[in-house]
Amino acid sequence: MQISFSVALALCSASLFVAACSSMQAKPVPPVGSMVATASIPTIDLDGKPIAVGRLATVCYFAGPECPISRAYAPEVARLAQRDQARDIAWVMVFSESGMTREIVKEFQRDYSLALPSVIDSTQQLACALGALTIPTVVVIDGSGTMLYRGRIDNRYQSLALSYGPPTQRDLADVVDALAAGTPLPPIETLAIGCVLPPCK
Repeated sequence: MQISFSVALALCSASLFVAACSSMQAKPVPPVGSMVATASIPTIDLDGKPIAVGRLATVCYFAGPECPISRAYAPEVARLAQRDQARDIAWVMVFSESGMTREIVKEFQRDYSLALPSVIDSTQQLACALGALTIPTVVVIDGSGTMLYRGRIDNRYQSLALSYGPPTQRDLADVVDALAAGTPLPPIETLAIGCVLPPCK
């Protein structure tokens, strides 16, 4: 059965068929557990300042000002990032939607109190390198450069339009808590629910 691009895109957005999203990607998605190239980790933010790399881990948070789920997660992201400052876990926000500008990003950060280093990735180069297909997606890279986690922040959302309510599984918090505690973890991937990024080329 053939699926049109528009139908496949809608299925991806609702996270009903992960295969539909993958089939639109010209490049294969890098697997969790793989080593991340140094060039794939942002080093300079929008203000020209160096971005710190966490000794234990760096969390790349793919966000989008126009995505309702991304906006809804802003308070949780701010809480986690502030907590991680004292745990040698760094955060960087990545804006991979087309048409992003410094002004749009700064306004979003002001509106949602997200005082985090940020970079613009309008060509989706970083998103494709780390396998982020939707926003919001979080990618956790440990201190050795291994992609240890990729996926959702928690299980609050079932689709773009349907929330479970308060989360019962806090996937990202569990991963960074284990890293902070020195607990070994296998590579983990969960399905990120959100707005679909352009396919990798």
